[in-house]
Amino acid sequence: MIFTKWFEKRKKAIEKKSKIKTVKKVLVGTVAGSFSGILGGLLFSPKSGKENREDILNTSKEITNNIKEKTIEIKETIDNKVSDAKESVTDAKVKIYEYLNEKKPSKVIIEAKDNLSLDEEVSTIEVQNDIVDKNKK
Repeated sequence: MIFTKWFEKRKKAIEKKSKIKTVKKVLVGTVAGSFSGILGGLLFSPKSGKENREDILNTSKEITNNIKEKTIEIKETIDNKVSDAKESVTDAKVKIYEYLNEKKPSKVIIEAKDNLSLDEEVSTIEVQNDIVDKNKK
């Protein structure tokens, strides 16, 4: 049983490594093909070198502006998610604090009950019911 689980984990790990290698190969091929296409386009374009340089400059400025815009959008999104997470944590702290405060009186009663005799326990149950009623209000 243990051996089969280990074997299955090992098999999944090998498959994952194989997929990663395949993705890397595809990515490298895509980048190399894109680069060679761009280089070929520049070398065999009918435009002059000056026009090509202007086109490259304009395109790089557009890409830079797009990257800046996307970076600002991502930063705002992250800031919103962080603030939401902080609010959630704060809410959870408040709920936990309220829950623990509700449970404190009953804990004190249980500790006091352990120190009482059987006759005193009957009156303690009445006091306990009164405290629970007060907490509900």
